[in-house]
Amino acid sequence: MCMRKVELRMNELEKYKVIKDLVDHNGNKNRASKKLGLSRRQIDRLIVKYKEKGKSAFVHGNRSRKPVSTLDKSISEDIILLYKNKYQGWNFKLLILF
Repeated sequence: MCMRKVELRMNELEKYKVIKDLVDHNGNKNRASKKLGLSRRQIDRLIVKYKEKGKSAFVHGNRSRKPVSTLDKSISEDIILLYKNKYQGWNFKLLILF
């Protein structure tokens, strides 16, 4: 099994450290829930995920996905060209109306 390096962001890393410490040292779940601002039930869920997946359980599920509302690159380039050439000097709010 090939293990790849998992990079966590600050809030994910904080959750990871607290849950890892909780599992490794049989810590207090109530204290961990207050520290992370989560419910006791969510702490239990994170412990289960940590035991199953390890560090990668704390990576947010939408991290590598592109937002649904993202414009296609060609459309945004067309809009920029129109703004620079045809509608140069227009207020941006007026441009949106047309």
